[in-house]
Amino acid sequence: MYCFKCKKKLDTPKKVGFRDSCLYCGADLHVCKNCRHYAPGKPNDCNVPNTEFVKDRERFNFCEDFSPLDTPSMEKTHRKDEIAKKLFKD
Repeated sequence: MYCFKCKKKLDTPKKVGFRDSCLYCGADLHVCKNCRHYAPGKPNDCNVPNTEFVKDRERFNFCEDFSPLDTPSMEKTHRKDEIAKKLFKD
């Protein structure tokens, strides 16, 4: 998997612990922005139906549906975030 914050490749087991953190930057790993189900704009910003709301997408959470993102970049997701913020401001 890759860290959402520093974008470095991490050699982690398939199961990421709730409180695991990046060896390089210290960011939490079990976070929405590191999950393959993270989808801004969807209900609760998640592709999994009926998930609980997570207030901070960059802090660890206890979601049982977490599945590590296996791509180095989430540029598509970040662009959606930026577009949504811009539309909200206007």
